[in-house]
Amino acid sequence: MIVHARKKLINGQTLLATIIGIVIFLLLANVVFSLIKGSYLLTSFNRARITARHIAQEKIEIIKNLPYENIGTIGGIPNGPLEQEETIRRNGLTYTVSTDIVYVDDEFDNTAPNDLLPTDYKRVRVAVSWEGIAKSRKNPVIFVTDIAPRGVETTVGGGTLSILVFNANGNPVPQAEVQIRAPNTNPPVNLTLQTAANGRIILPGAPVCTSCYQITATKNGFSVDRTYSTSEVANPTKPHQTVLEGQLTEASFTIDRTSTLTINTTNNRESNFSPLGNITLNIRGTKIIGTDTNDNPVYKYSNSFATNSEGNLVINNLEWDNYSISLPANSNYTFSGTNPFTPITIIPNANTNLRLALSSRTPNSLLIRFTNSSNVPIASVSATLRDNGSFNQTILSGQNTDPDYGQVFFDSLSNANYYLYASASGFLDVNTTIPVSGQTIYDVILSQ
Repeated sequence: MIVHARKKLINGQTLLATIIGIVIFLLLANVVFSLIKGSYLLTSFNRARITARHIAQEKIEIIKNLPYENIGTIGGIPNGPLEQEETIRRNGLTYTVSTDIVYVDDEFDNTAPNDLLPTDYKRVRVAVSWEGIAKSRKNPVIFVTDIAPRGVETTVGGGTLSILVFNANGNPVPQAEVQIRAPNTNPPVNLTLQTAANGRIILPGAPVCTSCYQITATKNGFSVDRTYSTSEVANPTKPHQTVLEGQLTEASFTIDRTSTLTINTTNNRESNFSPLGNITLNIRGTKIIGTDTNDNPVYKYSNSFATNSEGNLVINNLEWDNYSISLPANSNYTFSGTNPFTPITIIPNANTNLRLALSSRTPNSLLIRFTNSSNVPIASVSATLRDNGSFNQTILSGQNTDPDYGQVFFDSLSNANYYLYASASGFLDVNTTIPVSGQTIYDVILSQ
């Protein structure tokens, strides 16, 4: 029996040692495999990058050997026979070659509009990227060179188009993508460029054209700003741009990171703010892109959405602005509280939550919003509303976690004047008269 037990113990230790050995082997194998894989990816990336450098150098040499007047891209400024983007297959990989060529107005002899010949020389930028296991991602090979005319600089005609892109704080936006389309110029312009570190693109030698340069500015994760035609907006504030012979045209565009707005719709306080779904909401910003034929404003953002069955709604890619939230004219509901107050301010690159409490719509109702001098809502304000008859009702304003934070709501009122008495700890009492007609919203500022 003792021999048998000892044999079992030995077998168990052998099995345990075998398992530990297998685990150690697998760990070491994984490390070795990771090293081999990393080494393979690094080798592949370096090999692809060397090939990309050869392709970029070849492209630069081809461009340098062209006649100066032919150095340009199809649809570009300057215009020429070169493709703005092309693909090349080499060593089993597909390479994308992007070519940008622009005129440069050198500071040596002043710049436009003081420089009457702003097309001093041409700057060529060739970027080569590739796909595959060790793809370039955001690290293409980039070659830049300047090419000057062989003789004395001469005018090429046209004007200078200057584009500035900045953000909500007025700071320049580098690497913003700017699309420039002018199908009616001779030759047509079809360009996509990126702004420099100062947020600018300057294009001397732009073909002359009246109200035909269609310009759009954006960036990944940013809002969009653009010019508009009179067929889109009768009187656009930012129309398609005009370039005149020998003159400077300046256009500015404002973009910034977009934001997300999450909306929750609930029943009123009497229903304990339970979820209320399938509510249609109209959302409109304050930015205007022009006016219509009747001189009415045309808003940049105006849309309608509906919350889901649980009362939730998420709106992505909102531009920074002040947004008003309203219900359709035929809605059976009215707002009995909003947290925060509306209009709601959306700042760049932010996630904002908005809670909306709704009550059944009556012909006349009153929503009173209490704030201090800093526009901060005040909770637990005792608000007594009465009329000349038998109506006399007192309600406390909601807490900061409620959809009716700092607000009280009275429904089933008459079209008449009502008397409000409001008091809150640490604030002076208020006595005032409020005219009620339809769905009325009234703001009261309490003084400390």
